[in-house]
Amino acid sequence: MRYFICICHCLLVMISLHSQEIREYDLEMQAKHSEQKGYDASFRVNYFENIILRTELSSDVTRLQFFSGRTGELLAIRPVADYRLGYCLDYKWVAVGFSFTPKFLLNTQNIEELNNGESLGFNINFYYTDRWRQELGYQYYKGFFRDGPQRSTGLGDVLLDDTTLKTIQGSTFFIVNPEYSFRAHYIQTERQLKSAGSLIPRLRYSFSVLKPNFGNLTNYEEVVQINSLDFTAQIGYLYTFVYERKWFATVGLHPGFGYNYSLNRFSDGGIADKTYNSLTFALNNEVGLGYNNYRWFFGAAYNWRNYNYANNQKDQFARDFVSFNIYMGYRFNDNKPMRKFFGWFEDNLGF
Repeated sequence: MRYFICICHCLLVMISLHSQEIREYDLEMQAKHSEQKGYDASFRVNYFENIILRTELSSDVTRLQFFSGRTGELLAIRPVADYRLGYCLDYKWVAVGFSFTPKFLLNTQNIEELNNGESLGFNINFYYTDRWRQELGYQYYKGFFRDGPQRSTGLGDVLLDDTTLKTIQGSTFFIVNPEYSFRAHYIQTERQLKSAGSLIPRLRYSFSVLKPNFGNLTNYEEVVQINSLDFTAQIGYLYTFVYERKWFATVGLHPGFGYNYSLNRFSDGGIADKTYNSLTFALNNEVGLGYNNYRWFFGAAYNWRNYNYANNQKDQFARDFVSFNIYMGYRFNDNKPMRKFFGWFEDNLGF
């Protein structure tokens, strides 16, 4: 937390050193963009001609559940790396970011075995056009522990310090209402000037490899790897309330369904691999509050994502994600070489 506060202080210093006056060039490009893309400029304004630096402190809890049909036991685990520091650099139509968990943010609960826990994330996001968005990301977690009360009385305190989870994920979605700024809600490359909302159909897809180390848990130790492939279609809705063109509050709900394929591998060569074909029920909800001005912005957001897999197998596997983050960012002026390089993609590929 002290590290994040120090970063925020540095950003505030930069704010005081830069003029709040918007450049004439920015105004010209904002008007040009709204005309080309066909939206009402009184509802949203873009900052694509600025280099945007954002930092955040987030709690991104990935909760996994294993249910044994043979014994009726439930095991729920969560990563040691609950909290992460993240950084994002955004310019025009593309954003790149990374996140990690420093040692002082590990949720070890004073357990020495969990001190080797870690997390790492990379992502790249971009727009095909003004309203088609593409997200790609990679997440890595090492170190888990038992989470919450168990239905079983024999599991005891479970430490899975060598358990790892790797996930490659992506999503493609479309913002139906041209007057609604998803960018203002999610990455602050725009500002919503008037209250508005939009339907947002989305396709999510991911591939994950979980390598559990269940130690001496006799009901689970045979499983050495779980490969999981997911496709989920959602039709969500987001609405942003705007106060005095700078303060905002966003709420959203995203129900959906999809398909999951899982492959369980076992340590005993005599046990054949098990495959699961499941129907997935997904529900996401989110809420955000913040301040968004020309040069700088800050806010907080909460997101809950649940995926339940329904199949005819007795063994079950489920995921639950809870994310809360606080963020702060600043917009710098760009330069002509950057405009020329990124402008080629806009002129020739339609970004």
